[in-house]
Amino acid sequence: MYKPVEKGKRNYELVIEQLHLLIAEEKIKPGDLILPERKLAEQLNVSRTSVREALRILEALDVVFVKPGEGTFLKKPTMNGIIAPFADVFTGRYG
Repeated sequence: MYKPVEKGKRNYELVIEQLHLLIAEEKIKPGDLILPERKLAEQLNVSRTSVREALRILEALDVVFVKPGEGTFLKKPTMNGIIAPFADVFTGRYG
């Protein structure tokens, strides 16, 4: 299901792209458990640090949530989660 990421961009960005692709293809659905960091890092051929950074970003963007002791889960999309990443563009604070 997961494919090793290609080198070039920052690894955490490539992890995010992989997860986005799996979400878009509905291979990961809201409520699904995302693989643990170690397994995800092995399958994507990146460090656990890269996976951890990607998951932190996705959590900040309201895409995933962490249940302590259980793991990281994909959230159901919300309007805030869809709009928040573009807020700076809409308010003129970007670029």
